[in-house]
Amino acid sequence: MPRPIPETARRRATREKLVLAALDLFGRNGIDATSVEQLCEAAGFTRGAFYSNFETKDDVCEAVARYMAEESIEACRVTLSEATPRAPLGSLVTRLFEATAFGPDRRQTMVEMQLRAAREPALAERLAKAREDMWPPLIEVVEWATVQADCTFSVEVHDLLRLCEALYFSPLLAHDGANLRLMAATIEALAVPNHPAAGRV
Repeated sequence: MPRPIPETARRRATREKLVLAALDLFGRNGIDATSVEQLCEAAGFTRGAFYSNFETKDDVCEAVARYMAEESIEACRVTLSEATPRAPLGSLVTRLFEATAFGPDRRQTMVEMQLRAAREPALAERLAKAREDMWPPLIEVVEWATVQADCTFSVEVHDLLRLCEALYFSPLLAHDGANLRLMAATIEALAVPNHPAAGRV
């Protein structure tokens, strides 16, 4: 059995550049239409650099999913750390959306990966595992937001996240921004203030 290749700063930087190239090209061209050579050219590497980090484009898809989730979680943490206590939920949600919003190419990349996963059960399983790994920090972020906004939700946080995920990546809703508007409306409708306004001094 071959020894695992040690993780180094240089190796991480190479993987990140390839992932960023995939984020751009997968969304614009589609995954199947994007070749390994195109990914390498966009990232500034040779095929050897690709195959020393990934075996297949499905490996890249999983890395892309994890990268986007980690990037969004970190953006949320920064936003929440800067928010004032008991910030109005609506304004807090708006700031979180602004901090984590993907551009059209990145959103399309996620749609492309979902379509590929629908045809490839092995990839679907890998993306599901990546999502499962991201749930704890995502739930932590939502719970932090409820503390900042002084509220709770009438549904489980897991269900709220899945609902927002479905709305955000809906191709039918994203083209005119309806996805963000409906996400905000859903979050506010499901929020339960811990201290109703009428009871405040």
